[in-house]
Amino acid sequence: MTAYPTPSDIEVAWRASGTGVCIIVEGETELEDAWFYKHWFDDRARELTFFPQDGWEKVVDAVHALRASLGAKRVYGIIDRDFEEHVAHDPFPSDGIARTAKYTLENYLLDVECWFKYVCLHTRRVSKPGWNTLDEARGTLESLYRECLPLSAYNWVLHRSRQEHPVKFMALPPKMREYKEHPKAIDNLGDVLAHLRNEIQTQMGIADDLGRMYTERLGALQILLLADLEQVVSGKYVLNLLREQFPINLGSRQAWDDVLSAYISLCPDPPSDLETLINLVLQDAHA
Repeated sequence: MTAYPTPSDIEVAWRASGTGVCIIVEGETELEDAWFYKHWFDDRARELTFFPQDGWEKVVDAVHALRASLGAKRVYGIIDRDFEEHVAHDPFPSDGIARTAKYTLENYLLDVECWFKYVCLHTRRVSKPGWNTLDEARGTLESLYRECLPLSAYNWVLHRSRQEHPVKFMALPPKMREYKEHPKAIDNLGDVLAHLRNEIQTQMGIADDLGRMYTERLGALQILLLADLEQVVSGKYVLNLLREQFPINLGSRQAWDDVLSAYISLCPDPPSDLETLINLVLQDAHA
């Protein structure tokens, strides 16, 4: 199978092998989440196979459809934590769909020791400010997370508004409903509180003070430690900032893909909580 798989393709692939567990993950291409999972768990390829679906909703749909045809113990899904406040897998979700402990898979590609190893290999002759020691590197990555806090707080307010007033939220112009993906997008709003109150809140016609919600959420994020920020701030945005501010000149997007491949080669072991999650999937499959 060379093309992006449909649920039917996944079923055909599983029936051809006849063994193991299908795990459906997010990803617009097979070079995203599925590629990293396959790399981390290559030694367990006979037990499980990873397939991508574009977005968490399609993961859910594919798992439900494939469980109906292949059986509940043969198909599982892993989706990003996203805005979920609490993630628990005891008991294991009856629908077979688990969430990561960190906000997105990209958060697992932001291990400070791995990035420090990579930068050290390429900057031995010329030191790089912010990357000369492991502590400096840790401070650099934390600063990238903190640069994304206003972005995270803004998107959280949109998410809450969608949850609490779905009809009114969906009546907003599409541009207002979009999550922001870069800190510059927040800067471009100008007065964020005025934007939330005078545009989004007013057009929705709700009493909720979205400006106050934003301020309170931002304040709550600002006091968190890095380990906690990994659960509530999207690694997608932080990884983009790292690429933009990387201490080594990168000529193209392809170069960044090569950097990520090298990063994984330097740190091939799976993140511990993803390994725990995979073990829980297999325990449930064999129960």
